[in-house]
Amino acid sequence: MEIINELTLIRAKLKELDAHCERLIQEIMENNTSQPEANQAGFEALIPLTTGTAFFKGKHPTAVIIDGRRVDTATWKKVFEAIMQDCARDPQRRQALMDLRGRVQGRNRVLLGSEKGSMRSPVQIAEALYAETHYDTETLLKTMITRILEPVHYPYGGILIAVRNDF
Repeated sequence: MEIINELTLIRAKLKELDAHCERLIQEIMENNTSQPEANQAGFEALIPLTTGTAFFKGKHPTAVIIDGRRVDTATWKKVFEAIMQDCARDPQRRQALMDLRGRVQGRNRVLLGSEKGSMRSPVQIAEALYAETHYDTETLLKTMITRILEPVHYPYGGILIAVRNDF
């Protein structure tokens, strides 16, 4: 009899939980149709790129925001690509990036080059400009900031990275 009583209590709690889940689903669906960005904002945090690169390790990006323009990104490689392509839009910085080709080296590979060459995971920034992205999050961001963006005087201070809030 004791087992039957316990199972009855569990069933009642499950019904309560089911009703609660149903209310949450309904609420999300109502918010999603009327205010998609407000709903999404609740599931992500905006972190300045100037935050220490170690902070981003283990986080999942959802977007990068450059000058108020949002670019959805699902990976750190895409974050890198969006920032670097924005940097290359300015003709002076693009030329500075071109001048850095072949001069920014990793241990075994060129980090910024005119062709894919021996790069393991290249990303095309512009015509005849590729970057190596086969690194962990912290190394990728640190390399981008200190070895590429700072030498070309790109103002990355206002860039925000949207990362997923893990509950």
